[in-house]
Amino acid sequence: MTITDARITAAVFTAPAAGARQVLDGVPLKPVTLFGRAISVLMFIHYPEWALKSYDEVGVALLVRGPGGRPGLHIVELPVTGAFTREAGQDFWALPKWLMDADLSFGGTGTSVTVRDGGAEVLHASVGNGRLRLPFGTRLKVPSWSFLGHGAQAGRLLRGTLPMNLSGIRVGRGAYAVRLGEHPMTAKMRALGMLEKPLLTVTAARMAGALGEFRPVSR
Repeated sequence: MTITDARITAAVFTAPAAGARQVLDGVPLKPVTLFGRAISVLMFIHYPEWALKSYDEVGVALLVRGPGGRPGLHIVELPVTGAFTREAGQDFWALPKWLMDADLSFGGTGTSVTVRDGGAEVLHASVGNGRLRLPFGTRLKVPSWSFLGHGAQAGRLLRGTLPMNLSGIRVGRGAYAVRLGEHPMTAKMRALGMLEKPLLTVTAARMAGALGEFRPVSR
């Protein structure tokens, strides 16, 4: 299954290790820490029409280690605007997708998003584009861990990769503003340092790559 022409904006944060461990309570993974700080990521992605149709998603993720100390990105919240991708994401990849209403906009100076659940605002955030435009793209496969307590993959630890073939990249410490409501997702965002200024922001005009199979791993 290949992503052909998505757009992505991401902000990278540091967070207290204790907050990261709290978010991972009940999950067989541990946060990667450096000088007592964990690394978290907030992502906004738009997918035009592809195998899972057209939709937006907002991801909250954490850099972790799994069995054998292997590092990877663990997505802890992943609301989406499409019911089909919600079901596929949960059943095939154990991704924590739930259905949201959202207004996601990529502009010349930055990206903004409003997320709603049942009509109530969950969050509003804006991320400015970084000043540095990279003259090259990336061809990466980011190792990923996933774990859900419900659904077809309930209780199974899975490992796979997330494609990050990016072009039209801008990096820096773009302006960041966020307003959080009261919601399980925003409780995790607070614990993962997402009220603070990001360490790094990344925007890519195009994201592509093959989304491979996630396989069970013994704990």
